[in-house]
Amino acid sequence: MIDMEKLNAGLEKLTGHDMEQAAREERRAGSQAALLDVEKSFQARLAAKALQIPLVDIRDLPIREYNEVCNNVLIFLNRSSATEE
Repeated sequence: MIDMEKLNAGLEKLTGHDMEQAAREERRAGSQAALLDVEKSFQARLAAKALQIPLVDIRDLPIREYNEVCNNVLIFLNRSSATEE
């Protein structure tokens, strides 16, 4: 089970470099999405980076927990951009 507080703390520590690296990895994996932020696979990749665990560990979660993790990342990203405006 993923600790959402730990996930949020890890997301807070990520940098723009981390996000760009995750985006490059996502593109190399074949994503053609115009907006990666809303792609579950990208959100899972950021969660894995934030938690410092292999991506496969996120992908192997039960679907409800996987969705919760991805939604948490999306909310974090949206909250970040909304508060900067």
